Amino acid sequence: MPRQSNGLRLLGVVIILIQLIDFIIHVSTDQAEPIRIASNIVIIVWIIAALAGWLNARFRNISIAAISTYLVLNIIFLTQNGLTNPEQGGALRTTLFLLVSLTVALSALFTFHTSTSVD
Repeated sequence: MPRQSNGLRLLGVVIILIQLIDFIIHVSTDQAEPIRIASNIVIIVWIIAALAGWLNARFRNISIAAISTYLVLNIIFLTQNGLTNPEQGGALRTTLFLLVSLTVALSALFTFHTSTSVD
């Protein structure tokens, strides 16, 4: 994979920061859910590997697999724990939806622009 532009590197860093913020929220609210943390780790490892140039020709396939795994892990979490959070008085898991949506959208953008620069 060719060297990414500064914009793509910045986008990768932003995606990693979102994962770290999500992790910090889990830990600081004493709600460290292993499946959600695993999903954060999947994205962090994928972005680091992409930015380091370790994925090369397999970039697109690995990107799709990483984003899909992230989504599946979060869907499993929601099916096991529900759309609302009893720890917050039954409120909708708004933060989860926001962070997952941001992660997926930015990850798709990162994948598209990186794949486009490879083609």
